[in-house]
Amino acid sequence: MTMDFEEIKGVLKQRYPFLMVDRVLELDPGERIKALKNVTGNEMQFLGHFPDCSIMPWTLIVEAFGQSASILFSMTKDKGIEKREAIVLGSINGMRFIAPVYPGDTMIIEVSFVKMLEDAALVDGNVTVEGNLVATGKLGFARKTF
Repeated sequence: MTMDFEEIKGVLKQRYPFLMVDRVLELDPGERIKALKNVTGNEMQFLGHFPDCSIMPWTLIVEAFGQSASILFSMTKDKGIEKREAIVLGSINGMRFIAPVYPGDTMIIEVSFVKMLEDAALVDGNVTVEGNLVATGKLGFARKTF
């Protein structure tokens, strides 16, 4: 299964400038997701991080990882995200950043379930650019109603 940008917007609540997944390349509900984020030089974070040498902030790499996991979690439950509901980040475990990501790079985000409950999940994943590992770690999520 794949998803284009419009389909992704139908699953995630995030919007510009915080939508960090451009395309889903592979999706095996209950198992794994492979998503893509094109990093462009005209994104807002590059106004200040850093003006003389633009580097994708690590927090936004985690956000892309998390949004990919949210899509996987949501599509696995075949429920989507209801109007008064969100998939929220609960934990970051062993996150490591190996190399910087620059404008012009394409991040490939691969996420797999470690454990999944009805309304919570632990995932493990990697982020690569041109086959080189740039980040790895585990994230925990919960479905919350507000």
